[in-house]
Amino acid sequence: MRAYLYFLSAWRSFTAHKLRATLTTLGVVIGIASVIAMVSIVEGINRYVTESFSAIGGNLVYVSKREWFVMGRPTRQKLLEYARRPEFTVEDAHALLTLPSVEKAYVLIWGRSRTLRRGERSFNADVTAAVGDYPQASGYSLLAGRSFDDEDTLFRRQVIILGYRTFQELFPDAAPEEAIGAFVTMEGRHFRVIGVLEKRGSFLGQDFDAVAYIPFTTGMRVFPPPRGLWRKAFGYITIALKQNPEVPLEEMIQEVEDFLRIRRGLSFQEEPNFAINTQEALLGTFRNITLGIFAAMIGIASLALLVGGIGIMNIMLVSVAERTREIGIRMAVGATRRDILLQFLVESVVLTSVGGAIGFSLGVGLAKIVEALTPLPAAVPFWSVLLALGFSTLVGLFFGVYPARRAASLDPVEALRYE
Repeated sequence: MRAYLYFLSAWRSFTAHKLRATLTTLGVVIGIASVIAMVSIVEGINRYVTESFSAIGGNLVYVSKREWFVMGRPTRQKLLEYARRPEFTVEDAHALLTLPSVEKAYVLIWGRSRTLRRGERSFNADVTAAVGDYPQASGYSLLAGRSFDDEDTLFRRQVIILGYRTFQELFPDAAPEEAIGAFVTMEGRHFRVIGVLEKRGSFLGQDFDAVAYIPFTTGMRVFPPPRGLWRKAFGYITIALKQNPEVPLEEMIQEVEDFLRIRRGLSFQEEPNFAINTQEALLGTFRNITLGIFAAMIGIASLALLVGGIGIMNIMLVSVAERTREIGIRMAVGATRRDILLQFLVESVVLTSVGGAIGFSLGVGLAKIVEALTPLPAAVPFWSVLLALGFSTLVGLFFGVYPARRAASLDPVEALRYE
């Protein structure tokens, strides 16, 4: 009952000076709104990235000359190091397939932008040379047709599987089934369409549907070995490994690394001249970037919370001065110093909590506006509610302690004489 009276007194004090209370909590509102908006945008981006990265390669492990990177470009010194590394071969893929942790091994020549033509229509697509059902293993589904078979690879057949957008650009008025068996031209060669992939969408400017796949052996004839520093550093052949579901991913990666060290004659003290890339590692790098942005925004928002907290302390000191006689009367009729302390402390927490609730609403609204006006997605996690209320409550407690202690330390006799 006493706690209820504390909150009732605090609410009446808040409503008695609406404008003053609103201006006082403005710093808290701005700080909480900034934090919640940033949390929502970062959470939305992370969820979107997690879903979209499956299009890069599902749960496959990629063995290549160099590491993947999310942003920026490697230095020239790093490019020289990558370029000097030995290329992977088909024999390496066959050897890796003997490992107990590897279920399948796919050899690839990564996508190169090539112009595909059909009649008067043309479209630039990223063409990757692969074997077997690699498109499905990397996260695609077939909308029509089939994947590559052993004969396609053995006889270097000029057949092609089209991504959804590639199909739409070259066959604008046809159903996917109608494209099967038709021919498209690339590099002066005619390729027969044997499959069309389902739509996957785009991510960070990369259109996963503007793709095409040809058999690996055909790709070796169409795509010559790379020349130039950048292309040599990127590498020619990449090996994609499908994990044995009975073996943990970390164990598989360690087994592959140990095997390649032995195969390439490297001691375990030497730096590896190859890279093992996974979707999780790429996701971790991206999350570290978003975490850094989030930390910077938290620092900026903390300044607004600090200003808001100082405003709370100031207004509570003013309130103590205005209500000195009231404090004296309460003490005279039996209120203890603890009662006075809790009364003003609760008032401070109520002020900041109301500001936190308003700030949370504004932050969610701001995140939704950003989502509507920009490509950035937004998602409001449940824990952000606790974050808003917790931050605002802590600000109220921290900056309300001094005014509350000052009120509780007043002499009742002096307080009653106060005019």
